[in-house]
Parts: sequence; C-alpha cells; structure tokens
Amino acid sequence: MSEAYYGHIRRHQSLQKSIMEGKINGKRQQGRKRKSWLGNIEETTTRRINECCEVALDREEWRRTIAPNLWQKTEHR
Repeated sequence: MSEAYYGHIRRHQSLQKSIMEGKINGKRQQGRKRKSWLGNIEETTTRRINECCEVALDREEWRRTIAPNLWQKTEHR
C-alpha cells in the first residue's frame, strides 16, 4: 500500500511531498542504519528512486510498476 501512496504524493505539491524529499538536519545515533521509506520503494520496484519519481507522475504506469511487487508481498505474509 505504501508504494501506491508514494505515487499519489509524488504527483501533488504538498507538505508530505516536501517532507519526503527533504532532509533533516542533525546527527543520528550510532547503530544500525534504518531503512528509509524511499529505500523500500527502490527495493520493492527494483528501480532507482529518480526513475520511480518519473514513473510515479503517470498513474497508470506507476500502477503497472507496483502491481506485481505488491502481489508478491502479500503472498509471503
């Protein structure tokens, strides 16, 4: 579901889009690096995030991109 939401956010100018594409100032604590939402998008779609940004602008193409990956995720649960 989050991949579909990414496409929705990417197509609209909003606070969510600004937050998603922005960076947070400051330092992280030491430890394992967290997976980011954008990293999960790349992993699920097997595409780089800049390519995902372009594809997400076309709703039908984005749906074709994420549909097979969403189906695979639900099979493993």
